[in-house]
Amino acid sequence: MVYKEQDTAEAARAWIIRMASGGMTAEDLEAFRQWRSDSAEHNRVFEEERRLWRAAALSPQQDQAVQASWSRMGRRRLIRKSCFFSTALAASIALSFYAPMLKTWAQADRWTGNTVQTLMLADGSEAILDSDTAIALHYSQGQREVTVLRGNALFKVRHDAARPFTVTAQNGTIRDVGTVFEVRDAEDHVTVSVSQGSVDVQTPQASIARLHEGDRLVYGREKTFTVDHAVSPEEIAAWSRGDLMLDGATVRNAIRTIARYRRGAVYVWGAVSETRRISGAFRIDHPEDALKTVATIAGLRMTQLPGNILLLRPE
Repeated sequence: MVYKEQDTAEAARAWIIRMASGGMTAEDLEAFRQWRSDSAEHNRVFEEERRLWRAAALSPQQDQAVQASWSRMGRRRLIRKSCFFSTALAASIALSFYAPMLKTWAQADRWTGNTVQTLMLADGSEAILDSDTAIALHYSQGQREVTVLRGNALFKVRHDAARPFTVTAQNGTIRDVGTVFEVRDAEDHVTVSVSQGSVDVQTPQASIARLHEGDRLVYGREKTFTVDHAVSPEEIAAWSRGDLMLDGATVRNAIRTIARYRRGAVYVWGAVSETRRISGAFRIDHPEDALKTVATIAGLRMTQLPGNILLLRPE
């Protein structure tokens, strides 16, 4: 019985690491759900491991070991001990981000991984989902509702006055009035841009704004910003056409934006300039080239870690 429980715990930890790696596919998600439903024991052990990893953090001893490992790697001494510390670092960093991702996985009906995907909805509407985007669908006889849990989505809605189409994101609601519109869910705000038709946006502050073609509204939990008019069509959902546009992004935000198109997580280690800005046009199918460009501009060194994890740190 002890051996069985140990095997189950190992399997649970493997699922945790796989989720946090950024490379989990829809097939992986289905296999994970099946594994959890196979037995109550699987589910119990998984919940125990989740509680443990939620508190995961680098101890002072681990931090010292990591710094020593970087020093050895810089001198190109690839010995077994440095590999061990690199692996421990990769696992510790990945697992510290695990808990919030698990909640999204549990709620999502579709999570795209690191690719842009087109989803045909049951009513004939179309949702184009950016990489690392998760949505939940709530369709009923009288209502069509999509929740953007994470990422960016472009909706091409088949209008039906008797069956409203709404999108919720961060306590705000976007109601279709016959349109094509983009919803971008960032950490502390949501951006709604309309390329065709109109939408009504109800913000968390209960104010309602009607947006027309070329309009853009940014709202957050704390405040609502003014509407921008005459937004260029090329700026709306550029990612859906394979383009990545950065306009005055901080180094960290630029790396975070590019990293969503890479198979494997990307982390920044150490202090990075908050004043340097990154602007440019990149291709989402060449994220490594884009990251190299940003790293060169920002003076960062790129280091590949086990599990296809990429670490950027100051030179």
